[in-house]
Amino acid sequence: MYEKTNIFTEAFTFLTKWGSVILSIGIGVLAKISTEVLLKRKLSMMQWLGIMGVSVFGGYLMATWCQTSGWQEQGYYLVPLATLFSEKITIYITTNYRDILSRLLDLFIRRNENK
Repeated sequence: MYEKTNIFTEAFTFLTKWGSVILSIGIGVLAKISTEVLLKRKLSMMQWLGIMGVSVFGGYLMATWCQTSGWQEQGYYLVPLATLFSEKITIYITTNYRDILSRLLDLFIRRNENK
């Protein structure tokens, strides 16, 4: 009996801590699916899984960042937005990764030259 009570207590603690994050990611995924349906994009099942995986991961990263930065209140709207736009952000980064890395390298090289 003690183990059941402990399991329920742990589940309740988990849901009170992460419930709003899970709900926010769910809202972002719902918005993403709705956007894709409205745009009438023809996607295979693997493409849907990939898009949803990237979207959930982007929402999770934003939720973690908001938690560690003390932005719990802002997380209520930043997490769904990150979930919604993470596919487009990922596409942009993978398309322009050479330019992004070049700019980052230039930034670090200039910083080291100034020292």
